[in-house]
Amino acid sequence: MKSTPPSPPPLQLKAETADAPLRHEYRFGDFLLRPAERQLLLAGETVAITARAFDVLVLLVQRSGHLVTKDQLMQQVWGGVVVEDNNIAVQVAQLRKLVGARAIATISGVGYRFTLTPEAIDADARAQEAAPAPVELPPGNLPARAPALIGRDDEMTRLTALLSEHPLVTLVGAAGVGKTHLAMAAARHRAAHHPDGVFWVELAPLTDPAQVAPLLLRVLGIKPGAADEPLEELRRKLRAARLLVVLDNAEHLVGEVERVAEALVRDTERLSLLITSQVPLRTPAQQIFRLGPLALPDEGATVEQVQRSGAVQLLAQRAAGSGSALQWDAASAVIASGICRELDGNALAIELAAARLPSLGIAGLAARLHQRLGLLSPSSHPSRRNALAVAFDWSHGLLSDAEQRVFRWLSVFPGSFDLDAAASCLADDTMTTTRVVEIILDLVDRSLVTQDRANAPRYRLLETARLFAQDKLEASGEARAARQAFMRGIRRLFEQSFDEHWQLPTRSWAARWAPEIDNLRAAIDLALEADAETAIALYGTGWPLWLTLLQHAEARSRGELLSHRLGPQTPSPVAARFWEGVTRANSTEYPQHARTTAERAARLYAELGDARGQYMAWAEYAFNWRVDHPQARRAMALAKAVEDPRWPSNILSRGRTTEATLELTAGRTTEARELLQSVLDLCRRDGDVEGELRAGVNLADVERAAGELDRSVARSETLLPLIPKDGSSPAEFSVLGNLIGALVAQGNLARAKEIVAECARRQRRLASDNLWCALDALALLHALEQRWQTAGQLAGAADRAYRDRGQEHRQPNEVADRERLDRLLAAQVDGNQLARWKSEGDALDVSQVWQLALSIGGDAQS
Repeated sequence: MKSTPPSPPPLQLKAETADAPLRHEYRFGDFLLRPAERQLLLAGETVAITARAFDVLVLLVQRSGHLVTKDQLMQQVWGGVVVEDNNIAVQVAQLRKLVGARAIATISGVGYRFTLTPEAIDADARAQEAAPAPVELPPGNLPARAPALIGRDDEMTRLTALLSEHPLVTLVGAAGVGKTHLAMAAARHRAAHHPDGVFWVELAPLTDPAQVAPLLLRVLGIKPGAADEPLEELRRKLRAARLLVVLDNAEHLVGEVERVAEALVRDTERLSLLITSQVPLRTPAQQIFRLGPLALPDEGATVEQVQRSGAVQLLAQRAAGSGSALQWDAASAVIASGICRELDGNALAIELAAARLPSLGIAGLAARLHQRLGLLSPSSHPSRRNALAVAFDWSHGLLSDAEQRVFRWLSVFPGSFDLDAAASCLADDTMTTTRVVEIILDLVDRSLVTQDRANAPRYRLLETARLFAQDKLEASGEARAARQAFMRGIRRLFEQSFDEHWQLPTRSWAARWAPEIDNLRAAIDLALEADAETAIALYGTGWPLWLTLLQHAEARSRGELLSHRLGPQTPSPVAARFWEGVTRANSTEYPQHARTTAERAARLYAELGDARGQYMAWAEYAFNWRVDHPQARRAMALAKAVEDPRWPSNILSRGRTTEATLELTAGRTTEARELLQSVLDLCRRDGDVEGELRAGVNLADVERAAGELDRSVARSETLLPLIPKDGSSPAEFSVLGNLIGALVAQGNLARAKEIVAECARRQRRLASDNLWCALDALALLHALEQRWQTAGQLAGAADRAYRDRGQEHRQPNEVADRERLDRLLAAQVDGNQLARWKSEGDALDVSQVWQLALSIGGDAQS
């Protein structure tokens, strides 16, 4: 028999809109609902109502007239704990008896709707004024809330003490013991000590050790540098950062994690690292914190002693959450102790066991669990690892054949997945996509699949569950079929992504598709071994995602690797998209290579009669001349011949911006301005904020070239607030770099140095790929500050940057900056000395150039 759950504490329900604040009172009929006082009054008299039913009523009333789904009820009223449908139905039935059956309508299979129209009464303003201001938390990506830490008070104290004293701590323990949960709690506890942020980095989806540092760059919001060496970029940009970074689930990448951790600890001043792993690193720089099982009650312990043990506390808490609260009589205490002991205090095993209490009860759970342990472990005292495997196998054994198959096949996803995408991969002649979705949601109910908090409403297998499912998949003989289905499904998914990329504003498209990056990588990696055409096709449709996420270096390296797999057998549509992607990955940074691949893509698209592809490829070819040139004009003529003015701004803006560049470098600023204004109008029409930002940057560049310095500076200043604070805009450095050049030309050196200082503050995020375009302006600023040596070195670095990229000519504003710089240096510096400084700058690597360029200020150099 199920026991009655205890009354929950009052919930702080959040109103759906600003018109429904918590402190409003609501009148409907003869009822008055007071959420803040947790009162329901009928004709002035208090109505008896359970806590759960009250919380359900508040949520329904606040969203009167709107559907409230079962998932929303679970999240708001039950705190995200999954409950059976009849639990919700019981509370609704109670409410209908109190407020009338017609007040709450049932939307079959989905949720409920409050049908009355309540009157909202003004809130108590004084109470709002007295409320404390919200605390501004340090930056980072920790969730706003995390589950309570149970039974780990002592471990929490010791771990946070270690983190306060040592820069590198490795939290080591067996699978499922609770490392992630403790690390999350410790990170939240230490947040105030790390004003630059606390960042959580999930390593479980990675299979390639080389992706550890790039993943760190992405999570920290650091734009990768042109040197294609992510660790060097991390070391340089985190040198003085006051960060705490948690690397979770490192055991399968321990060698690379060790290399990255050692470098960061050695070369940064105030960075702290917390790593969770089943095995420790092999570096003397670390402090190891070994996490054992939850505390177990001794044999013969009293009921009170049993209740105080960490393992039983966890079981009790999870049992209450599932609606099957434990009874604290002597017999139940003995059974609860036995369950936790059989599972050896493993947190995950206990949680899985608690999920079965509603269907089995505590006595049935103990009997079933003991039987399974006896069958699967030859020892009477199974290890924690065996206990966890047994818990998974036991839960797996309760699934139907169809559920087991879906669970096994989900293990091919390296990280989170969308329900529809998973259904597309797993469905076949025996199982529809609808049925797959139903089964995945059933697996969520059974705690074998979890919602991905970072990317809700996506889902994932926890890493231990995924490894268990992988073992089952291999044993079933279905592994090859599952991987092929995964590759085919992700290929279909990115066909859709590619089509949407040209239709949607950049930021909204990125929000939809960014979580799929791990699945894209995994599918390409699998296809490299089994199906080269699929790998090439995935790259050809997936490249917009790498570029939108500013992962140009990875896009270039993968393109280089796959280019050797193309052959006569590669279908032309697949090859065309592939070469378009390689072009875009190399655009601006390696223009000579980009022109070669763009022409190849354009000719393939022409054979296919694909106007969009031809237009973009020829525009990219012309764009990578960067200046007016006969070949660039020829390419733009070919692009214009197939242009369709009905295309969205994502397509037309690239071609028109290229046309504007050619006009500008030919000295026709009026024509360039008109073209860029048309781009701005297109982007505004389509709601493309990122496109507006790029168009604004280019217009400011044209205004400066036309001698309208005040207008150019004013436009760039208005663009600064439009740059996303998360560093997700590729235009971030272009705005800042162009503004520096215009301010220097205007003579406002004080403001120019302020913008350089802003660049220095943002340097963790700024992409070095575009640095070379602004080197002349930065060198000129140093010269005007009489920092002659730095100016000479940056001049040499700028010359090398243009030479390395096969770029023979500068654009007009770059020419003006360089000519002025050369005049100043020639007038102040001996020719031999200047040649030596330029040679020194020519020899600097990208990170050194970046550091030197942003070092403006201090005493002038002689």
